[in-house]
Amino acid sequence: MILLAGLIAFFALNIGTNVARHLYGAKPGVTLHGIAMERMLQSEVRQIVERMAGSLDRAPRNARFERTTKVIIPELSGRKVDVAGTIGAVMTAQEGEKVELSIITLDPEISAELFLSINSKIAAYSTSGGGSAGRTDNLYLAAKYMNGTILAPGDVFSFNKETGPRTLERGYSMAPVVGGMGIGGGVCQVVTTIYNAALAAGLEIVERHQHSIQVGYAPPGRDATVTDYIDFKFRNSTDKYLQIRSGAGGGHVWVQLWSQPLDNSG
Repeated sequence: MILLAGLIAFFALNIGTNVARHLYGAKPGVTLHGIAMERMLQSEVRQIVERMAGSLDRAPRNARFERTTKVIIPELSGRKVDVAGTIGAVMTAQEGEKVELSIITLDPEISAELFLSINSKIAAYSTSGGGSAGRTDNLYLAAKYMNGTILAPGDVFSFNKETGPRTLERGYSMAPVVGGMGIGGGVCQVVTTIYNAALAAGLEIVERHQHSIQVGYAPPGRDATVTDYIDFKFRNSTDKYLQIRSGAGGGHVWVQLWSQPLDNSG
């Protein structure tokens, strides 16, 4: 009796499924991207579309400034399969209709064109400090890590985020710091340089700390320092994209702030 009941339930289930396929499944001859969808139920179509999406979805890639070669690497648009839209197209397709995946194009936030539009220098500052070979190497490295940074309106620049962590593995050297020696000694000259450039541009200073002693590469009260625990930050308080351009050599550090053309009509 149990076996008979099981067989009856099995056949009833199959009959019910077949009826559902005829009533609610994709129509005869419907294909999706060359795959037969005929009589498939919506849940089955979803599984297939989601598998396709897993192999096709791609996040957009922003254009970027290659700091070593000074070349702009173009952006790359992303794509995302519109799963719900594709399923709907399959389930409402007419008999024999060939359906293609519904693809949504994802635009990157930063394009090469945006880079090229940042062509107006709004501030510049330079400092000279000299010192040991390790110190001058640290100046060069910190300025290189910072060079090319793009800030959208409202973005906050963090010196530690852009140039850190300051470790031997990342190329930093031991050099004099206040109170002794330390890895990355000298980078405060770079911080001071960008601090003064940000001041010259009238940007909002979010975080800034002074040295405990007077430094020789900046006027009194115009220096800035960082450690692993304190940072220097400023906000792009303009309504344009900004780019930091910086470099160093022989104890000399320079920073320029560039902007999209400012609207001076008002």
